[in-house]
Amino acid sequence: MDEALFRERLAIDSMRQGKGEVSEDALAPAINTDLGTFRCHRGRLEKLLQEGQDIRWEHTVQNVTSSSQGIIVQLKDEKALDADILIGTDGVHSQIRKSLAPEIELKVLPFVVFNGKRQLAKVEFQEKFESKLGARTIVHERHGDIVLEISINEYTPQHVDVSYTYSRPARDNDPLHRPDRAIPGATDIPEEFYSELEDLKDLQEPFKTVFEATKVRKDRVLHWLMRSTLGGPAEVDHLAQQGVLLVGDAVHAMPILGGEGANNAMKDGVDLARHIVENGTKSLQNFADARYNSWKSGVEESEKRLAEMHSQGKASL
Repeated sequence: MDEALFRERLAIDSMRQGKGEVSEDALAPAINTDLGTFRCHRGRLEKLLQEGQDIRWEHTVQNVTSSSQGIIVQLKDEKALDADILIGTDGVHSQIRKSLAPEIELKVLPFVVFNGKRQLAKVEFQEKFESKLGARTIVHERHGDIVLEISINEYTPQHVDVSYTYSRPARDNDPLHRPDRAIPGATDIPEEFYSELEDLKDLQEPFKTVFEATKVRKDRVLHWLMRSTLGGPAEVDHLAQQGVLLVGDAVHAMPILGGEGANNAMKDGVDLARHIVENGTKSLQNFADARYNSWKSGVEESEKRLAEMHSQGKASL
């Protein structure tokens, strides 16, 4: 598939003959947008990647053990699986990592982030949003150290799906910073969040409509924790010696804001496939060694971008 067809199938605004183009100044974190960067529709990308693959759903990894006899993957309510090689692509909450390398811990960064989703009727979008956005599919503005961001997720003939993010650094004794909350607690939204939205003054469209507290209350809103992690070289090597390789967010997770976790996870997959074709599966340690510096710099840079995007020295765009 050539790049033109790839964009045509996946670009977030392809229904409007757009190409998903995004400029660096449209992004709150300063991510490099060279080399053909574009915004794609996540659902359509996932379907494309699944084409022709034998993917088996509805299986949950409960525990993993490793010994000189091999690797045993225990699935919930199912028989265990035996393996010689195990590639862990199970994300930031990786059960494989928890089982075999519990010393690699997640770090929660000191930022408050809430993300919401809303479906807008096409008429409302045209009246309040279209002239402000132009050809852009993502916009942001700053109020002190608070960053407001709006993204278009999909255009259809009847409606437009948008997501929005409210983020800021954590304060002292901050009721909105809950680094120890349980995963299901992401949907528990404190009243203080809506109070902070009400305190935002002089918002212009489309921010005025999107961040109106009464409307946000009706949306699907999640409390996002800005997590990162990075396994140390010794830990990564030890796993590779056992035939286990963690990739993507399972071993080098980046915060959702400021990070490029999905892009880097896909690059891990492509590079690993190429490595296996050329070298087989007996040299996973060499692959991990070759990629490690890139993983380390990616995590460090993403944490730095997250801090910089909330610096009050930044101008409002």
